[in-house]
Amino acid sequence: MTIDFSKNTSPIVGKFAYNLVSEILGVTDPYKSLKEQYNRLALELYDETKQIIENAKDPLFEAIVVAALGNTIDFATQHKINFISDLKNFSPDNLKINEYSLFKTSLENSEHLLIIGDNSGEIVFDKLLISTIKDFYPDLEIVYSVRSAPIINDVTIEDAIFVGLTELVQVIESCPAPGVDLSSSTKEFKEHFYLKGGIILSKGQGNFESLYQTDIPDKDLFYLLKAKCNLMERIFDVKIGDLIFKKKTPEF
Repeated sequence: MTIDFSKNTSPIVGKFAYNLVSEILGVTDPYKSLKEQYNRLALELYDETKQIIENAKDPLFEAIVVAALGNTIDFATQHKINFISDLKNFSPDNLKINEYSLFKTSLENSEHLLIIGDNSGEIVFDKLLISTIKDFYPDLEIVYSVRSAPIINDVTIEDAIFVGLTELVQVIESCPAPGVDLSSSTKEFKEHFYLKGGIILSKGQGNFESLYQTDIPDKDLFYLLKAKCNLMERIFDVKIGDLIFKKKTPEF
């Protein structure tokens, strides 16, 4: 299915809308306290989730599942028991599109992985994924990108420092939008984004919307997200709430 997002995708439009909210409120980061709450709550789950990953038959796949479920959680709810329960009861069938085998092949043939982060709280589970990938592919260069300015509850460098991600991997800033806006991205991000060869792992719907049908030559790009609207239902032929791990193809 071909859908024309045009140049003004929802994440890019969202950048202007939330900047206006910040200006009206006179607050640079209106979601600061909520993001801190999300990070703390996710960190409470870190040790137990790490143990589940380490004890899994396939720890790398389990870490992908953790990162996928991390994209689904609303930390404003009583999420703690639900998350661990969902993780323990997870089946590969719960990933409605599951191209994990292709991802493993890409990892085995690549030297560089750029992970484009999404939300606060979720970053804790991305940290577990990164740690697991490093265990299996110690020579792989991994770079994690965050937004270059506060925007909604998306991850920034402050979140990465707070959860200890900067101690594990190189963290770079991308752009001040809830997606990938190459026109306002930092030089460092674009260097890694366009680096010949390697892999990009795009987390979340906002990043997907802004990368959809974008020409990215000489790279393997994978989307890991939860379908959260009717548009995602139509594009991926799934239902709202389904989890997706999909390699980019020309039509995507």
